Amino acid sequence: MSDPRSDSPTLRLRRLDAATHELMELVREGRITTLFQPIIDPRSRGICGFEALTRGPSDSWLHSPQNLFDAARRGGVKFELDLLCIQNAFKRFVASRVAGKLFVNVSPDTIYEEPNFATRFLDLAKAAGMALDRCVIELTEESLVDDYARLRSTSQRLREAGCAIAIDDLGAGSSGLRTWSELRPDYVKIDRYFVSGIDSDSTKLEFVRSMLDMGRAMGCRVIAEGVETERECRELVELGLDRLQGNLFGRPGATPMAALQQLESLERSFVSQAALSVEHIALYISPVAPEMRVSEIADVFRDNPQYLTLPVVREGRPLGVVRREQLFSVLAKPLHPEIYNKKPVTAIMECPTLLVDAQLRLEQASRLVTQKGRPRLTEEFVITKDGRYLGLGQTIDLLRLITEQQLQAAKHSNPLTLLPGNGAIRAAMDKLIENRKRFVVAYFDLDSFKPYNDVYGFAQGDQVILHLAGLLKAAFSARLDFVGHVGGDDFLIVMRSADWRDRVIKVIDRFASTVANFYSPEHASTGHIVAADRDGVTQKFPLLTLSVAALDSETFGAASADSIAHLLTHVKKLAKERVGNSFVLRSDERVFDLLSKEHRTEREIGDLEQLAG
Repeated sequence: MSDPRSDSPTLRLRRLDAATHELMELVREGRITTLFQPIIDPRSRGICGFEALTRGPSDSWLHSPQNLFDAARRGGVKFELDLLCIQNAFKRFVASRVAGKLFVNVSPDTIYEEPNFATRFLDLAKAAGMALDRCVIELTEESLVDDYARLRSTSQRLREAGCAIAIDDLGAGSSGLRTWSELRPDYVKIDRYFVSGIDSDSTKLEFVRSMLDMGRAMGCRVIAEGVETERECRELVELGLDRLQGNLFGRPGATPMAALQQLESLERSFVSQAALSVEHIALYISPVAPEMRVSEIADVFRDNPQYLTLPVVREGRPLGVVRREQLFSVLAKPLHPEIYNKKPVTAIMECPTLLVDAQLRLEQASRLVTQKGRPRLTEEFVITKDGRYLGLGQTIDLLRLITEQQLQAAKHSNPLTLLPGNGAIRAAMDKLIENRKRFVVAYFDLDSFKPYNDVYGFAQGDQVILHLAGLLKAAFSARLDFVGHVGGDDFLIVMRSADWRDRVIKVIDRFASTVANFYSPEHASTGHIVAADRDGVTQKFPLLTLSVAALDSETFGAASADSIAHLLTHVKKLAKERVGNSFVLRSDERVFDLLSKEHRTEREIGDLEQLAG
């Protein structure tokens, strides 16, 4: 069976036309296969649901889902095929008796074609004995969405019946963000393109983190599709993705069964973090029901003067909040008590309101809270756990904890540059080693810095150190790399960016082009200073240069931060032996001079490209 992607457009159209008769029989006889792929909850480290996937007969060109659905669309039986897929998925899933939710794919075209789609869907679920609160409808982006009103209406009908809504392959189509905004789904699936290689692509990482932040702000769970490797899994777990799906945890199978070995990768990837999360500031305030009258809410505030905000919750799900100041401001206006007192609280509540997941790190929550500008310190937001109301958080508590963390970090930072010191550097490397993450560590050292201090003084020497610290912070990724200050003129960078080599060279080049600014015009023009060496002998010293010694973490013997420091000693010696700026890397038993490209063999270049990811 040939790969459909190798078909020419003309040949593909002929095959689609030729498959029409076979497709009609296939739909009439129900000869499709439903497979199930597990969806993982990284927090519980278990399977929480399955996506139903459809295949045609294994001996047919229609086995491929792309061929199958393209032929159905061309033959005018797409709606019938969709209903058959849903019906078959329901029957197989119910018969399997597994726990969790079932994700079924539905094209917006199908909803547009059948005005009563919601009724048909609910009837199929009822006939199969499928519980509606276990159904998640994935809206696929096969075509442009042009009738949001109907899509919203159908989605609302299904939601009221107990179903959840998901957007599939966010980022693959042209209308995903608008669909997200219009429908406010319960789940969003990130297209596998952004997941593939995320562990070595900082651009993809930022895209996913932005999508995750938007999901937190809108109160929906974010699912990463197409997780294929443990490195991708570890990166996604660290980011805080709500759900994971991909062949790493199990390929689509005929029966939705949980295989324990499928979760071994997750166990190895899960990172235990000591950092405080938003859950630490959650204060439980008894929620009010959406049916409560405004006058009753006002009484709750009067009886509890310490309350500034009351959450409005239905069956554990937060709907909005009522704020004391706004409520009494409304009721203070003429005739407003008569207008509002007997109305339900939903008539005046703040909706939508900010929902913050309890598992978020404090700095992530801070970004959400400050997105709308400068919030008041006493303003409160809703904290959720697994989508359910957990308590309220106050901006001032969030900022206080962040400040405490920063002060604690400052105790272990270099007092001049405020960069993390030796303890934090060792902890960063040991953590990466423990979680089996490959990295390159680079040691930056200023050459002839002591003579410079002797001539220009320690205050001017500090300015050089601050300048180098600024170059390092600007060149490396705050998310992927770790910039530390060992002390004096020595810095150590733990690098995970795929382009780490280019970043180091950028620092070297930038330092070389600016170092003359720290010398007098006379010294800058002559290119040297005169000072005593360590033995007291007067001699000429060139302008400051950088020696960089780097080590691949997969080098034999690099089992801990201490052993890496020992291995780096030899590399630093090799770097110092070179005249001027130098950049030497050791990877296992091989040593590379990364500033002497003309001396590098083709094999060395290939090895370096592989190391770079």
